[in-house]
Amino acid sequence: MEPIKLGIIGCGIAARDLHLPVLLSMKDKFRIVMVCNHTEPKARDFAQLAGGVPYTLDYKKLLENAEVEAVDIALPIDLNYEAVKNSMRRRKHILVEKPLAATIEEAKKLAGIEKNYRGVLMVAENFRYSPLYLKAGEIIKEGRIGELYGAFWNVFKRIDEKNKYAHTRWRINHKYEGGFVTDAGIHNIAVLRTICGEFTSGIASVECINPGIGKMDSMSFLFSTNGMVKGVFNNYFSVNGYNEDKLLFLGTEGSLVLENGSRITLKKEGEADQVFDIPNGEGYIEEFENFYAAIRNGVRVISTFHEAYMDLSVILSAIHSAEGKPSKQS
Repeated sequence: MEPIKLGIIGCGIAARDLHLPVLLSMKDKFRIVMVCNHTEPKARDFAQLAGGVPYTLDYKKLLENAEVEAVDIALPIDLNYEAVKNSMRRRKHILVEKPLAATIEEAKKLAGIEKNYRGVLMVAENFRYSPLYLKAGEIIKEGRIGELYGAFWNVFKRIDEKNKYAHTRWRINHKYEGGFVTDAGIHNIAVLRTICGEFTSGIASVECINPGIGKMDSMSFLFSTNGMVKGVFNNYFSVNGYNEDKLLFLGTEGSLVLENGSRITLKKEGEADQVFDIPNGEGYIEEFENFYAAIRNGVRVISTFHEAYMDLSVILSAIHSAEGKPSKQS
């Protein structure tokens, strides 16, 4: 089957470090035919990395290219809405980086268009495709830890001048609520919603420890879901001297521990631990496989605009609860 002719809009970190290596390894499924960035040096360099393809500084010119049948949008979050709308007008298949939009109102509008759009619409939420989280969900669904009742996720890390994301101006001077708390934390919300059910209530506290990385860098979120799960999600990005990414699921017959993005440990009283090592569990290959299969074979999209809208609703509602604002989810 013929590779999808792909245009890439935005040549920053996500496109260069996350998407491009996968796309170059899937040349039987994707052929990059044009790229765009608003600054020429970055556009030119990325075009060379992509195989010496043409580039433009205006993404509307890329959309006018009849050869481009699908677009991969990896722009600053506040530009997603207009880029997606313009891509829809040109009837392109669309993959857009998470979060879907800068505001819940914009995300809701895009999700509302989804059912009647004739092309494929998908959000690049790689955690939904991660073999690590899919395996954890499978273990829980099989009842191997009994009835799931608790979920606790600690993400403690430091984003400082050594971190490449801290040098991204649009992330530091963000025009969307939550800064890194939203941009990174929405990944975790996607997993928790998938495994634990829809969030029904919650309250958060938020802080700004280091104003140099944005208006908000820390959140603790106490929540409940319709799956009768209660838990806490701690999302801290200015932690000094300590690093942790650990997800703990509590069941009536055992516990499940996910650590370092690659290992699951099933623990039960009086039994030896069962360890599942899952290397390369980021989910980037799997999300592009889904995008390809949806376009060429009509396979169902897993990371839909609706799911991305719901993810954004949850994390923005948490932030609003901390700030004493009413939730805008509907």
